[in-house]
Amino acid sequence: MTAFATVLTGVLTAGLVAACGQGAGAVDDPVRIGVMLFNTDLPAYAPLTAGMKAKADELGVEVDIQNGQLDPARQAQLVQQFVTQRKDAIVISAGDANAIVPAARQANAADIPILGVTNDIGEGAERLTYVGSDNVAFGEILAKGALEVTKPDAKVAVILGALGSTSERQRTEGIEKFVAANPGMQIIAKQTANWDNAQALKVGQDLLAKYPPGTLDAIICEGPEGATAAKYAASAGRTDVKFVVGDTSKDVKAQLESGTIAATAFQNFFDQGGTAIQYAADAASGREGEVPQPNAYAPINLYTVTDIQKIPDNSLF
Repeated sequence: MTAFATVLTGVLTAGLVAACGQGAGAVDDPVRIGVMLFNTDLPAYAPLTAGMKAKADELGVEVDIQNGQLDPARQAQLVQQFVTQRKDAIVISAGDANAIVPAARQANAADIPILGVTNDIGEGAERLTYVGSDNVAFGEILAKGALEVTKPDAKVAVILGALGSTSERQRTEGIEKFVAANPGMQIIAKQTANWDNAQALKVGQDLLAKYPPGTLDAIICEGPEGATAAKYAASAGRTDVKFVVGDTSKDVKAQLESGTIAATAFQNFFDQGGTAIQYAADAASGREGEVPQPNAYAPINLYTVTDIQKIPDNSLF
């Protein structure tokens, strides 16, 4: 892989200047970063990609953002394509952490640094770092929110994310860990909605039909799609069930303010996107030692209606 050194000047926009076998003052092509996101149609990926593009413009690097379209085979092909194109670094958000490993290993063999963002890469491949939330802690915060807005012996149902994704597996682990540490709580149902609004609505409707008032205290949704189920519950008069959702969309914020949603776990996707590009550029420029390893965990906050003003607009979607 071509080595680069980053040279910052006080009067010119930050650029990347070749420092390996080049004549004095010779300028090489800008660092090229390949980004594979398992589904760019996910609303949360709008601020993520906005953060990536903003940081790329700031640094003067090129980013090639590709949509994995929820297809593990396509995701692997895109990473392989980046390897063939000799990208200087690759950022990966995989739908299936384990399925992406063979393609990630090809990048390892080509000596191209790879980073995970929002969804990590499975064991068996070497990645420089993971930029995103500690999803186990994220799950614990969701369960903590359910406890705070209900009661110590709360019966809860969980609407899961896409099965097999790092965030789903680890958020579920965190929820179960918190519930186990608070034996009064009980998980009485779990069902996936695949990070999809329509599926989350259907799951929410099914849960409310199955568990009449007095038998279900809270529904925890691992993603913001739980807002559709919360809105339905309010329209059906099921104010007995409190909704706690992961990640904060504009709809979630509005429902938090109106009381339809009781609490939300927040992470800043815009900042994560920018951080991933910064670290990828650092790695491509030979400054891997400046990148936090093995993880660059982002802050997570539990917000209720009293915290509305704390939610930054740049991460809403």
